[in-house]
Amino acid sequence: MRNSYNNPGAVSVASHNVRHKKKLIKILKPYLFLAPITIFTILFSYFPFIKTFIFSLSKVNVAGEITKFVGLDNYIDIWRRPDFITAIKVSLKFAAMFVPLAVICPLLLALIANRAKFMTKFYQTCFALPMAVSMSASCLIFKQLLHRRVGLLNYFLDKLGVYENATAIDWLSNAKWALPAIVIIMIWTGIGFNFMLLLAAVRNVPTELLEAASLEGASYWQKVRKIVIPVISPTLFFVLCTQMVKGLTMSGPVMILTDGGPLGATTTMIYYVYSTGFKSTNYALGSTASICSFLIAFVFLLFNFKYEKRGVNYD
Repeated sequence: MRNSYNNPGAVSVASHNVRHKKKLIKILKPYLFLAPITIFTILFSYFPFIKTFIFSLSKVNVAGEITKFVGLDNYIDIWRRPDFITAIKVSLKFAAMFVPLAVICPLLLALIANRAKFMTKFYQTCFALPMAVSMSASCLIFKQLLHRRVGLLNYFLDKLGVYENATAIDWLSNAKWALPAIVIIMIWTGIGFNFMLLLAAVRNVPTELLEAASLEGASYWQKVRKIVIPVISPTLFFVLCTQMVKGLTMSGPVMILTDGGPLGATTTMIYYVYSTGFKSTNYALGSTASICSFLIAFVFLLFNFKYEKRGVNYD
């Protein structure tokens, strides 16, 4: 019996098969790396979204079973509900307070940290420290800081005389102050990550541009306005978009601290989805509110991208 290895044709076929397998592995390799995250994304993002959209077009019983297809009736009904309109107004009000501060505060911290001075490393670490604290832990910390009688904020306001009878302010139970209090909490919890992004962007500003501006007599803030901000505008735009979505979809601190109160003053769109869809088991209404909340946030995001080319410099 002849040895196949002595057959040039068999060797050629075997070599071709090996090359084919290597080429196939090379083609499939990136997809194999992407497969786990793709599977999880489909299972936990796209599939729930599609199911939520189907629920929003249907009547659903308390067991989560579709009983009837109703088309757009749920959408017509939800826009007639005063509580949902109030939730939209609360979300927009929160975003209007939160987004500018969520961009400006970390930018100022990045500008401070970029200036090489004594103990720079220490306060850079302090600025990034909120990243290490979870949302729930941060909320519990601020619950004590904002306490009516033993909170440090009321104590300092009282000592400074900023607010008359300041110890009477019940921050999280007062319809006037509850939403601003949550704005403070959300800014603190997200400031660390945004600070790191903007600090990296500020440090990448070409020094020759800053030196040339200094030779021409430009002040520090003139250099920031004319050079630093245009150069870091892509990072600023990214932070703006992410914080806008975060502001419009905020719900965590509300669930932990205020439960939508007082008197609905902190009932945001996503908390409305939670309270109607999960707490009240009205899955059709909760799903409809969820899709409407997504569309509102998506429209605002598209509005940002519409004006991207006017204010963002990629050169």
